[in-house]
Amino acid sequence: MPDSYALWCLCILGLLKEFRPSESFLTQYLVSPWQNYTKEEVNQEIYPVGTYSTLILLIIVFLITDLLRYKPVIIVHSLAGAICYCLIIFGPSKTYVQGAEVFYGLFMASEIAYSTYMYASCQKEAYQKVTSYTRIALQAGRLLSGCLSQLLISCDILNFHELNYLSLAGLLSSAVFGCLLPSVRKSVYFHRVTLEKERDPTSHAQFNCEDAALSAGEGEENFEGIKPSPPEESIRDNDMQCVELEQLSGFNRIWDDFVHAFSNMYIVKWSIWWALTQCGYLQVTSYMQNLWQDTADVSNGQLYNGAASATYTILGILSSWVVSQLEYEFDERKTHWLLCICASLSGALIIFSSLSFSLLFQYTAYGAFKILFQVMMIFANTEVATSLSRDSHGLVFGFNTFVALVLQTVLTVIVTGKGGLQLSTRTQFFVYGSYYILIGCGFLVMALLTSLKKHLHSREQQKCDATKAEEA
Repeated sequence: MPDSYALWCLCILGLLKEFRPSESFLTQYLVSPWQNYTKEEVNQEIYPVGTYSTLILLIIVFLITDLLRYKPVIIVHSLAGAICYCLIIFGPSKTYVQGAEVFYGLFMASEIAYSTYMYASCQKEAYQKVTSYTRIALQAGRLLSGCLSQLLISCDILNFHELNYLSLAGLLSSAVFGCLLPSVRKSVYFHRVTLEKERDPTSHAQFNCEDAALSAGEGEENFEGIKPSPPEESIRDNDMQCVELEQLSGFNRIWDDFVHAFSNMYIVKWSIWWALTQCGYLQVTSYMQNLWQDTADVSNGQLYNGAASATYTILGILSSWVVSQLEYEFDERKTHWLLCICASLSGALIIFSSLSFSLLFQYTAYGAFKILFQVMMIFANTEVATSLSRDSHGLVFGFNTFVALVLQTVLTVIVTGKGGLQLSTRTQFFVYGSYYILIGCGFLVMALLTSLKKHLHSREQQKCDATKAEEA
């Protein structure tokens, strides 16, 4: 376990960074007299910028997070969110709001630093407890944010514009706690031997250069070239060699872990589902407020986005707890059928939402969609993590997220972006639902092929048994 000070800082930081009351009403704020953008501008010119930025920045952030040992990226994460809201609040034109989306992309891309820091700061035995505490903190922030935003809007205490100041305050406060976090001395790939250097400064040059050279695949030839010298004469040269070899070995370890993980077809199968469905999930959650706004305009209904967000958080906590109590074991055939059913059901919920003009139904369908995705992601996380024989969870999860963002970018360009089809909100969600149905059909084919293969194998086995019985 990390010490109690670090854990408290991490949990408070998580709660504050998720405390963004204005996010539940962002679309309504952008089309309100405060900003006065059209729904088409929000849909086609503002929101897509965040998708493109997240994709581009994720590659950079993924590489430097481990290299910088997490803490600086966590601070950047909070500051990026704060700058995003500053541009939204004070920006006088659409260009500033699009700039806010760029910083929102950095905010989303750098979120990986938070989860990787908590694992780097404790022993494996404490992973479950630390994960539980931080998840509770994150969910508490979302719950508080949703409840407070709905209360303030419904009681006419604050307006949409003023909610942004609360979000800004939460993110600036989280940056302060980010600065208070203790620095970690090691990371998964680029700083594995740093801790040993600090423990034994008199012998770190010889030991760690050997470790780094062997990790980098340099062999004995390179190690023989690094000969111990008196500390007073060449300790600086040896330190530089250690850093270079450590960084080289870090890149080699990344590639080696990547090849090792994706040589396992079971991991590949879950990763395909993960990337495809996360792409759809990100797209649906990014534009769902647009659909609610469209329905409210047609039906003159009152939006309850904050209450819906709070409800989804509570249901998400309960469903996660229920899943954690289950004992389950997947085989190939069950996996295919489960992925087929869940993807198809998700698609049906989105399609029905695109055709409905009832806010209550859309809120309910979206809640079911989110819970279904969260439960399946728990299964996917567990199955992938337990199938990995090395400490490469972050690499696999990060790569799957990257693929999902690539697919989301392609989908955004085609469906909503400038130069694409620029579909209306409802047609857009019909496309997203159809996308999930296609995923379900793909896994249906795999499920049928697996069942047919098992049936043929069973018949072949029966024939062999009958033949042996006749011979006997």
